[in-house]
Amino acid sequence: MLLRLSRSLSPLASAQGVSVALLCAWMSLAGCSDGPSLSLNYASTAKDNYELAKTEFRDDDFEEAIRYAEFVRVRFPFSRYAVEAELVIARSRFGNREYLSAQDSFRQFARLHPTHEHVKNGWIAYMVAASAYMAAPETTNILLPKHYQRDQSVLEEALAALQIFFDRYPTSPRVKEAKALRDNIQRRLLEHELYVAEYYLNRNLAESAIGRLEAASRRYPGLGFDANVMFLLGVTYLRVEEVELARDTFAELQMRHPEHSYGAQAKVYLQHIYDRYGPADPSRKRPDRSLPTPRRPTEPNPNELPRGAQSKPQARTSAVDDPAPVAMNAPR
Repeated sequence: MLLRLSRSLSPLASAQGVSVALLCAWMSLAGCSDGPSLSLNYASTAKDNYELAKTEFRDDDFEEAIRYAEFVRVRFPFSRYAVEAELVIARSRFGNREYLSAQDSFRQFARLHPTHEHVKNGWIAYMVAASAYMAAPETTNILLPKHYQRDQSVLEEALAALQIFFDRYPTSPRVKEAKALRDNIQRRLLEHELYVAEYYLNRNLAESAIGRLEAASRRYPGLGFDANVMFLLGVTYLRVEEVELARDTFAELQMRHPEHSYGAQAKVYLQHIYDRYGPADPSRKRPDRSLPTPRRPTEPNPNELPRGAQSKPQARTSAVDDPAPVAMNAPR
């Protein structure tokens, strides 16, 4: 039986809301390359070049903004505008959708300038997480696998960066936006976990599916999709003959989500369990779900030759059997 759950774990409205929040955070504030390009008409002072960089940034000409900012950073390294130019570079890379480069630039800025205003108020730490989130795979090409079928390590990194943000900047003005971002990341990670669990279950790898579902239930509760996890977990328990675990899971599902479609299906499964296995029995014998013990390989017998092996040739006893020597200058 192939199980297919609704792919509603990353609602479009939620994703759009997070994207708008990231855009607002990015635009609310006024990395490294090989060096500034000499093809531009640079100004003579650090301040004038920095203003040119900001102008190009406001015009969404991010490549030009980076070039002017790099010029300030390289030619005027001790100017106060050099620090602000690094911030323009990071923001321009984010605006240019170079999210991994932007993440590195924001992280480096926080490390080099820990007393900067936007480091102290948590905005830089928030943008480190936001850059990682934006670099995560999206379903934009029908020829490529869905986003929940692909590697989620970038989202895991974004979640870890958000945890650093919450730990270090609990009073930051970005806390509300960071919580919305965290919820969206967790929904996408949960979607991936359900996909992997279904993959295992449809290939009769129930133990692997149970491991994924139990971990997902612990890590991502309260996101509005607990019924999805509980239903699939109950079905998987039933498949491995964990009758009482399945009964308890379906009973909890029906109690906590009576209006949900999976809550209605849980009632059907509970009746099926009762008809087949009888009433609840806490002392019911559980199946052996321990991992199989690997067998020790058989020790080879030195007195037995493997099949197809040749016996060792005997030494020659007569010179008659030896081939005639070949002359050094014989034609070939």
